[in-house]
Amino acid sequence: MESHLWDYSRLLAQQGNRVTVLTGTPGAESPGQPGVEVLTHPALDLARIDPDPDDRRALTAWFAEVLGKRGIRLVHGHNLHHFSEAPAKALEAVRKPLGLVLCHTYHSIWRDSEGRRSGLAWPEWQGHYAVSEFLRTACAEVLGVDATRTYLGIDTAPYAHVPALDVEPGPGTVLLPARLIPDKGALLAVRALERVIEQRMCEFRPRLVLTDTRHVVDFHGEKIGFREKVEKEILMRGLVDDVEFVEAGVDQMPELYAKSTVVVYPSLFQEPMGLAPLEAMCAARPVVVTRIGGLDESVDNDGVIGYLVPDRDERQLAARLAELLNNRESGRLMGMRGRAHVREHFDLREIYLERMQDRYRALLAGSADVSADVDAFDVKAPAVR
Repeated sequence: MESHLWDYSRLLAQQGNRVTVLTGTPGAESPGQPGVEVLTHPALDLARIDPDPDDRRALTAWFAEVLGKRGIRLVHGHNLHHFSEAPAKALEAVRKPLGLVLCHTYHSIWRDSEGRRSGLAWPEWQGHYAVSEFLRTACAEVLGVDATRTYLGIDTAPYAHVPALDVEPGPGTVLLPARLIPDKGALLAVRALERVIEQRMCEFRPRLVLTDTRHVVDFHGEKIGFREKVEKEILMRGLVDDVEFVEAGVDQMPELYAKSTVVVYPSLFQEPMGLAPLEAMCAARPVVVTRIGGLDESVDNDGVIGYLVPDRDERQLAARLAELLNNRESGRLMGMRGRAHVREHFDLREIYLERMQDRYRALLAGSADVSADVDAFDVKAPAVR
């Protein structure tokens, strides 16, 4: 979600829109694009989850001031249902007084340990969007929301100039471009690497690169102690010289993809969609991802634009990685097909930005209806398996 908003706000501003990002992340950075303003309020800090009543009232007043002074008429919320009721309630309180158009994108769905659903749904808001077909179904079943599937896509420009994979034989690099939390499959990747090395599945000894971006929101404390657990696993399996941790922000990712031979995304949970595999494919790198959640909606042609492996299947994960590490020409062709696939179906500017702007204009003009939503975002949609 953070990566999407980073790119989307920049592209919106480049189209001549004035963009105000409202967040609670302490020390939130601006993407550095003229026309994008980032404002923070402590009641939007996800680490606090649910602010007290005084903070809720202060948040409502802040929304009224910020939106009113800037003449903002349209607000597009992201995952406001997930963490706390406060932001959505505050926006709803100022909706009619300010004459706002309110849209919302659902990036994820979860239930707590007692089975209660996450947050609130606001059926009277003018636009409801889910980032995949998998999540659209979840919105209906869990929240009772009829959301329109809207694949987010990626800004393809930074990845379009990454050179195609070098086919020369040599030690290969496997990259896992995800937050270092348990559900992203870092331990599974480490064990698959050990299998590749111990069983001598590759002519050259490969290495694994794990991204550990420390300055990201850790909603549920998942990062706490996890790196230490991964490091112990690496030490126990004798892979200290074979695994590297790197820290990289959004703008450093193209360089990391360029240095990789194959990109792995072995998620252990129901990923709503997954933008990192799209980035990797656009960087012309072959991908191996878990067939879980909405991941197979981006890698929708197994064996052609990437490989799908069963959930937690260490053996098959290792086999696919070894295949691509050994056969660089196959990896190069797969990467180039993946690049073409992303450009055609998941270009953030061409597929998402233009249609969403049209939707915004229609909503502000008061002439949009539900059918306009469906028509706008089902065009050129990739096949779903």
